[in-house]
Amino acid sequence: MTLLDESVVGLPPDLPGFVAEVAEHERQAAMLSLQVNAIERSGLWASDGSVTFVAWLREHCRMSGRDAKRHVRRGRFLASYTAFADAAVTGLLSAGQIEALGHLHKPRHAGLLGEHQDALVEIVAELNVADTERACARWHAAADALIDGEEPAAEPDRHFTMSRGSDGALLGHLQLHGACATEVEKAIRNASTYDGTSDQRSHGERNADALFDVCAFFNKNHADPGTPRNLPHVSIAVDGSTLRAGRPEGVVVDTQEPMSPQCTDAYLCDCKLHIILRGPHGQPVGFGDVQYSVPRKLFMQVAERDGGCRFPGCDRNICHCDAHHIRYWRHAGKTDYDNLVLLCSRHHHYVHETNVQLKFDDNWRLHVFWHDGRTRTSEPGGAPPRAC
Repeated sequence: MTLLDESVVGLPPDLPGFVAEVAEHERQAAMLSLQVNAIERSGLWASDGSVTFVAWLREHCRMSGRDAKRHVRRGRFLASYTAFADAAVTGLLSAGQIEALGHLHKPRHAGLLGEHQDALVEIVAELNVADTERACARWHAAADALIDGEEPAAEPDRHFTMSRGSDGALLGHLQLHGACATEVEKAIRNASTYDGTSDQRSHGERNADALFDVCAFFNKNHADPGTPRNLPHVSIAVDGSTLRAGRPEGVVVDTQEPMSPQCTDAYLCDCKLHIILRGPHGQPVGFGDVQYSVPRKLFMQVAERDGGCRFPGCDRNICHCDAHHIRYWRHAGKTDYDNLVLLCSRHHHYVHETNVQLKFDDNWRLHVFWHDGRTRTSEPGGAPPRAC
């Protein structure tokens, strides 16, 4: 006999008690959904590399995809309308009634539903689920008629502002709606990566890195023919004397913002070089021909071998990558097959900023060495590698 059998055998049915237990279960479920929403908004769930909150619920709470989506959907609904949330948590409305009201939560009706939520709670509080659904259908029809009879809605307020802080950091604030919000959100999710069990980035840091990748990808691959000057994707002016001194100081041409030596170093690895001679007062007196720090043919040979970013755990493909000089270009590192490795924009800058050491072995496995003694390895991901 199981524990369940022992707990119910010989007990008379308690219908009022059962009804009370169901009501309490639904109240607890409503509070659980609100907690689900709070965890989703916190972003803490992404610390183990989960790409979506639904995936995290499936993995850690052993939910089905359908149940996980239902909890997330109900949590978002209750968090958006305090009157419905209060009615669910206090047991004034049942879970079935909350489900019926949740179908009214559409972008078209959100504003009106927010205004009417208190009145709707009063209307449906004494109804059963079937009558609640009919009341919701009547409200839906009336809301459509009211919205359709109004003047066309004004375009949603939207803005994206950004400025440089005193420490050089780019600070911003955005408010987006509709398709714009959807496209931006989707792009960040598509660009988000997980670098394996050693990835300790927070959800916010992963989003920031994803935005970096989106912008770097566009700058490298956009189809805009530009002007007859063939403006590069990012224009940086570097004083040749700082190169010889070992700390290249770059300035972004578009904004005149200074750039750190590490960041300048990363850009110099794989770029177009325009040599400009200046007179004693800084005026340009001569322009050299354009050269590639890594010739395109050589880049494609390296890409054939590496197949994408070679930083351990990264799955960025070739179009996101730069060719990195393992022995730095300004340290007389050769621009040849043996000294180049593909790194995505984020990991390319990471390598320069942290000065981790890279080394190939005889089978083109890349070994990464940190100063604290950690090491990691990645295999070539392209076609069978061959020397140039």
